Amino acid sequence: MEIKKLLNNVCVLKTNVDENYDIADIKINSNDVKENDIFVCMEGVNDDGNDYIGTINVPFVALTEKQPADPSVRFVLVDDVRRAYAVICQNRFLNPANDMKIIAVVGTNGKTSTAHYLTSMLSFAGIKCGLIGTEGHYIDGERVGQSLTTPDPYELNELMFKMRAKGCEVVVSEVSAHAIYLEKTGDIKADIAILTNITQDHLDFFKNFDNYCGVKMSYFTKEHVKKAIINVDDKSGRLLLERAELTGLPAISYGLYNPADCFAVNVREDTDGVQFVANVNDDIIDCKSKLMGEFNVYNLLAALATAHELGIDGQTLSHAVKKVRSVKGRFSVMRNDKGTIIIDFAHTPDGLKQLLSTARTITKSRLITVFGCGGERDVQKRKRMGEVASYYSDCIVLTSDNPRSENPNDIIRDIESGVSIKDVKSIVNRYEAVRFALAEMEEGDTLVIAGKGNESYLEVRGKKLPYSDFDVVERYGQLR
Repeated sequence: MEIKKLLNNVCVLKTNVDENYDIADIKINSNDVKENDIFVCMEGVNDDGNDYIGTINVPFVALTEKQPADPSVRFVLVDDVRRAYAVICQNRFLNPANDMKIIAVVGTNGKTSTAHYLTSMLSFAGIKCGLIGTEGHYIDGERVGQSLTTPDPYELNELMFKMRAKGCEVVVSEVSAHAIYLEKTGDIKADIAILTNITQDHLDFFKNFDNYCGVKMSYFTKEHVKKAIINVDDKSGRLLLERAELTGLPAISYGLYNPADCFAVNVREDTDGVQFVANVNDDIIDCKSKLMGEFNVYNLLAALATAHELGIDGQTLSHAVKKVRSVKGRFSVMRNDKGTIIIDFAHTPDGLKQLLSTARTITKSRLITVFGCGGERDVQKRKRMGEVASYYSDCIVLTSDNPRSENPNDIIRDIESGVSIKDVKSIVNRYEAVRFALAEMEEGDTLVIAGKGNESYLEVRGKKLPYSDFDVVERYGQLR
């Protein structure tokens, strides 16, 4: 592609490259650069791409914020290389997002479930969808890969290119705080953006909650979003709705306990799931679902409000809700002769609270909770998660959850500082911890295994070791 086309909508400060120069491809790793590629020189935590310019021995063009000292190097100087990278990737794949409806799902908890529920509803209504998120990437229901929650710009636009080629009308994409901060979406504008909630997470990266919250909320501007759908039972959501009104960003609110455009009444929950009546912009929708928990009522409301905005009528949505199934590893329920086993991805204080409060409602006897916290991540949340687990649980088993380079015993001690119940046991080996908890179950007990969900590995000292909570439960849980 001619570089002038690749750089369309990029703010170029200076360049020594002829506008007709033909670029072969885009690379962000100097080791991958081939002849006539454009090399994006990004500065990371430990490395600066500019330092590797001199190691490339083929003709190439550097996209950079720092003009190379070597006058023989072809370069394009920009003021924001990450944004420029996102935009050239859009151009490289012929701006596929422009030809589809883009739905962005933003929030700390509920992004994955909301995205999957919405995709299920739209598919039921006959709309061909693409789905991009934590549990994988899908084109019209077919899994086509898995990477980051929000892939890097090259992969993101390549995925959307394939989705457009397959006839997708709508793309539902989870958008993480990291993706917003690193400008991965570039000039892609969401037709609708959902805010599920904002609670504590990723403070290892963002340093404090205000920074983290601010990054998520910064996405909801007219630059990035055409219309917002906001959970107003969330404190940050209420603030965001006020900002939207002040800035003229069209917004629809949803919730259970505060005045909202979309809300649910007569919410009933039992072991078969939830039932409620949804008022979605005055369209009354009877909802019956096998999903469990108040948190799933919120996820369904967000999906219903979005689908309704996309033109799906209430009667169709009522039938569609019945077909929605939980995402594997998101409140996945299994049973044996003793009681109930739940595997869930919850790895934040609020996520664990929502999980355990729901599990408590279906527990006939004791609630046993197995969980840990990730290494090299938000240390502040560990004590709080110990406090949450103590409030709802009768028995706690603390174990490993992606310790990375940290000593898992140190992580467990941090969690223990918040634990206030006496029946607590620490077993570093997660395999053995889950086995122990399964053996401890008595009649009427509920066992919750939190933190990993459907993940198939444990990350330990730079290696991803094969591991699955599901595999251990299927092997030792004596499921019926």
